[in-house]
Amino acid sequence: MHYLHAALSEMLRLYPALPVDGRCAEADYILPDGYRVKKGDNVYYIAYAIGRMSNIWGDDAKDFKPERWLDNGIFQPESPFKFIASHAGPRMCLRKDFAYRQMKIVSGELKIADCG
Repeated sequence: MHYLHAALSEMLRLYPALPVDGRCAEADYILPDGYRVKKGDNVYYIAYAIGRMSNIWGDDAKDFKPERWLDNGIFQPESPFKFIASHAGPRMCLRKDFAYRQMKIVSGELKIADCG
């Protein structure tokens, strides 16, 4: 199951369910890089592109490589601020664990159907 979880995470890194997302600033704010956001400004981020950035994921960022999630065969999650497919902080997806469980069940059913 560790490899399946790694493969699903890698799939979501390269093909996030929500490839572009945005927020509207409720107050003036300064982003970590110093950019000033004013109340009412819309800020968007592109999870699809972030999952392919070599400065975040390494030179093989565009490759499907589930092994990047494994350490001695054991799944090791990344920081949700690096792997943003389920968002991070107070906006973290509440159904993330349930979604993974559903994907694993469907994967198992597909495998059983192939053998039947």
